[in-house]
Amino acid sequence: MSGIKWKDKFCAINVADCDQNLVNMNFSNDYSQWGGRANNGSENFIKQFANDVTIIKGKHTIKFGGQALYQFYNGFGRQCVSGCMTFDFKNTGRPGDTNFTTAGGSPIASMLLGYASNGVAETVRYIGQQWPSYAGFVQTDWRLRPNLMLNLGVRWETMLPPTGENDSWSDFDPTRPNPAADNIKGALIYAGSGAGREGTRSLAGSTFTNFGPRFGMAYTYKEKTVIRASAGLSYGNITTVTGSTHQRGFTLTLPFPDNSQGILPSYRVRDGLPAWSAPPFINPSFANRDSMPWWQGSEATRPPAFVTWNLSIQRQLSSTMVMETSYNASLGSGLQAGLLNYNQLDPKVLTQYGATLLNSRFDSPAAVAAGIRAPYSAFGLPQGLRGTGGWGAQATVRQALRPYPQYNSIDTASGGGDHSGHSTYHAGMIRFEKRYSGGLQFQTSYVFSKILTDADSYWVGGAAMDHFNRGLEKSIGQFDVTHNFKLGTVYDLPFGKGKRFLATNSAANWIAGGWRVSGIAYYGSGLPRGLGTSNAMPLFSGGLRPIISTYDGWRAPTKGDSFDPFVDRFVQPASFFPAQPGNTFGNQTRYNPKLREFANLNENISISKTFPIKEQVRLDFRAEAFNAFNRVRFGTGSLQLQSNQLGQLTGAGDLLNSPRSMQVALKLYF
Repeated sequence: MSGIKWKDKFCAINVADCDQNLVNMNFSNDYSQWGGRANNGSENFIKQFANDVTIIKGKHTIKFGGQALYQFYNGFGRQCVSGCMTFDFKNTGRPGDTNFTTAGGSPIASMLLGYASNGVAETVRYIGQQWPSYAGFVQTDWRLRPNLMLNLGVRWETMLPPTGENDSWSDFDPTRPNPAADNIKGALIYAGSGAGREGTRSLAGSTFTNFGPRFGMAYTYKEKTVIRASAGLSYGNITTVTGSTHQRGFTLTLPFPDNSQGILPSYRVRDGLPAWSAPPFINPSFANRDSMPWWQGSEATRPPAFVTWNLSIQRQLSSTMVMETSYNASLGSGLQAGLLNYNQLDPKVLTQYGATLLNSRFDSPAAVAAGIRAPYSAFGLPQGLRGTGGWGAQATVRQALRPYPQYNSIDTASGGGDHSGHSTYHAGMIRFEKRYSGGLQFQTSYVFSKILTDADSYWVGGAAMDHFNRGLEKSIGQFDVTHNFKLGTVYDLPFGKGKRFLATNSAANWIAGGWRVSGIAYYGSGLPRGLGTSNAMPLFSGGLRPIISTYDGWRAPTKGDSFDPFVDRFVQPASFFPAQPGNTFGNQTRYNPKLREFANLNENISISKTFPIKEQVRLDFRAEAFNAFNRVRFGTGSLQLQSNQLGQLTGAGDLLNSPRSMQVALKLYF
């Protein structure tokens, strides 16, 4: 049967959409797949309407205005909507033998016979999300005196609950009875109107008390000194930071696995995929056993809040030099994060039952003797029975003891319902700036800072290690740089026309005049690091961290004057740290402020000159060197305690910077 006819026949039987791409065929034994899966992606755009008015009256400048903002995130996925099928050697090998060496058989032979070992029926996963928000503000600049200016203002903003295009929207309700799980709490609810729906387009709440007052002051003291201060409360934007979610019941990805070890095909290609039903499924138990997205009510629209304040003093030291010192601070709360894990077991059950029992089936003799019972009647049924919430082989004690045993997890992160992150940042800065004087200009700054947080960014860290003790997540920030020094300078060499030397010699001016040397230097502390462990835990949900007895002395001593990756290791051997039991949470914070990567030291230098040719014709020359002094910045090697190469640098991948690189350029202007 030709490929086109095969596609037409297969697509005619229980496939969602054959217009997206060809049927996708996959093979065992490392054969390349035939055809390609349709793509994933998103469409992101913003509609904004804003206006403001400024009124100047005497010593006051008053400004007020408003904004309406509509953010759209249309996420889609459709890899197998034209059908995906897999062919395995076992379907044409010796029945029951799963070893390719002894069974024989060929996935290509299975394909030619039309014996599929697996298949996927899928509908287009599409979520059209709209986030409407509104804001208004009023502020005044008030010149109390010629040397004193005040800025006062307040801004109000709110974000309305997100809505889904075509009301293809569902959410978790922790209080709703679940019919397929004997009406225990926790089930799906659906947006829109009609049977089984909630009669509303949105399934989240709103907050309307987001007022942000602001204060600023600028005071000039004796002409050459300016003191500035400000404080305020501001709110961050809420965005869709993950792909499609909250579509349970409106999309379907249904596999048809091999349940006979290759003795029988899962289906024959000529017959199409086994019968299946297409969504929507307005059923509160539809996603039992799944990971359940949850807006958490008004948490979905509670914007991140930032309390900031700063004080700076700027002093003119000379006609060409200015010095500034400042202190800046910011406290963040309600940050979009992924820390929450409402379906995690309480750690006390680990002590009560032990890891072995927690990992056994709920109906094993040991579990029955310990008083463990099925949380609902269908709990132990095979997982292939759709809608029952049966866990099959995964019907373990730990699953039975979860707060919502009918679900794998309660996912507040993917849909943006987790706003549990916090951060604090403090920084002191001193800055010098010198404008051109004798051909020299430079600007330099030094910042001493510290950041503490449990949410470095939305994508970093994953769920909290222990949902019941999320304080363990608060640590020095992943991107904390304690010392940060920067220097930028430009120097016009004193040769040529208008300069100190060779000012009158035209030939010498053409060759030696107009040269400029510039450079940028950066010197900063290394980022903090922490240790990892591979010890598995039945309660594990987030990043595994080890047990430690001290934060001091983790760096291994060097055998010579400087670090040599051939003989030195970055951290102490595993024997330096306590034994790592697999039945308790570690006590290490996410990062150790005393264990840092090697400092970041870097210099970039540029030399340039313009050669005049005619009035409107010139030639520009530039030579640049990056990492001009060819500094080597070593990495850390593996930081997992169980690794045989703990702290050992093994190759170029353990370098944090690139070697010196140079480039030369000529550019003609005419």
